[in-house]
Amino acid sequence: MTMTWRVCCSALFLVGVLMFAMGAGCSERPKTTKTPEYAFDAARAWQDLNHQVAFGPRVPGSEAHKHTRDWLVQQLSLTTKSVDVQPFTHELRGKTVTMWNIFATFPGVGPAPRERVLLLAHWDSRPTADYDSKPEFRSHPIDGANDGASGVAVLLEIARQLKVHPIQRDVVLLLDDGEDYGPEIDNMLLGVKYYAAHLPKEKPTWGILLDMIGDKDLDIYREPNSEKYAKAVNDRIFRAAHALGYLKSGTLTGFVDSPYKYPIDDDHIPLIQAGIPVADLIDFDYLPWHTTADSVDKCSADSLKIVGATVLYALQIP
Repeated sequence: MTMTWRVCCSALFLVGVLMFAMGAGCSERPKTTKTPEYAFDAARAWQDLNHQVAFGPRVPGSEAHKHTRDWLVQQLSLTTKSVDVQPFTHELRGKTVTMWNIFATFPGVGPAPRERVLLLAHWDSRPTADYDSKPEFRSHPIDGANDGASGVAVLLEIARQLKVHPIQRDVVLLLDDGEDYGPEIDNMLLGVKYYAAHLPKEKPTWGILLDMIGDKDLDIYREPNSEKYAKAVNDRIFRAAHALGYLKSGTLTGFVDSPYKYPIDDDHIPLIQAGIPVADLIDFDYLPWHTTADSVDKCSADSLKIVGATVLYALQIP
């Protein structure tokens, strides 16, 4: 993800529950009786995050990248028969690099015609640690535990839930490649740009992007581009977060129902430009961004659950 470029890149708990939590000095989230907490296995998602990082930096053109591709296809094939791979190439400084977008489709059980929802996250990791505090590390690739692997981990677990509990809408999961290739913005967001230029006949009605959603101190604001071009989707997400008790309060992390300080250029922008309203869930206040410190120890299974359960519920509410 990027800011445009670097520059651009309340809790509403029931009063009685909040007073009880404050009085008791409790830091746990209140139990809600308004809606169920949709099934999301945070332990499995956490394993998926670790598994991706264990391959090594998932830089296009590397063996780790190819091994990760094969593993992702294998995992998605366990959840649906409809798994497709979309190869494309990119020229960079005289070198041709092959990349792959990966799709998994989950038909809905509602009456036709149905809304078609796109959920996406990038699965590659950045080849250069541009913002590392140590200059000698800036040419090194990054693990991308949060920046890439966290969103993919959530989508893999959502895929498992959709296999067991189909919903009223059609859902397409897109694991896009080449998002973080760079270093220039013209050499980023590559997979989603390719997808947006080759949209299927049944293009998505709306969508949700997951990017950098696994850090321990999770604060997901309303991203301004999403608020401007996909407000109905943003409202749906924050309504779900509210219903599940995942709005930030005190020491609790989660969703923050107010605008972020500046708009972010991310994978949702090419899709918005193609006529698909997509909201970006991202915590951009992440110090290890584009550094070699973007490692598993900076992430949290609790954050994966907050985002995963919220997205699952947002998929199902009217």
